[in-house]
Amino acid sequence: MSSLEDHDEQLALLCRQLPLLRRLHQGPVGAARGRIVEQAVRAARAGEPVAEHLVRLGLLAEDDEADTDGTDIRSSLPPAVADAGPHTVTGVHVCPRGVCARRERRRPDQELPVCEVFDVALRFDAES
Repeated sequence: MSSLEDHDEQLALLCRQLPLLRRLHQGPVGAARGRIVEQAVRAARAGEPVAEHLVRLGLLAEDDEADTDGTDIRSSLPPAVADAGPHTVTGVHVCPRGVCARRERRRPDQELPVCEVFDVALRFDAES
């Protein structure tokens, strides 16, 4: 995986985990780690690398910074259509700024996914 793809995946990881990280590291007990969380957010917003912050938070192992596996489990193929009847629009919610690789499928009973880094809702990307 290229370093740009690593950076995208790391931003997606931060975005997905940010609400939990903020809850876990609030108040005086979590103040030190809370500062690391906010440093990671500032770095992400500025377009800077976040790997070091993720390692410090225990979300990324130091040797995971350079993934050499090269396997990609995502697919660009649309789902198969069984008949010609009406169908719902399928797709995923993606990073609103296009800076990370986060992709969330939303079930009807779920709230709209939010990018915690930039504090906006994820953008819906319909599959064609």
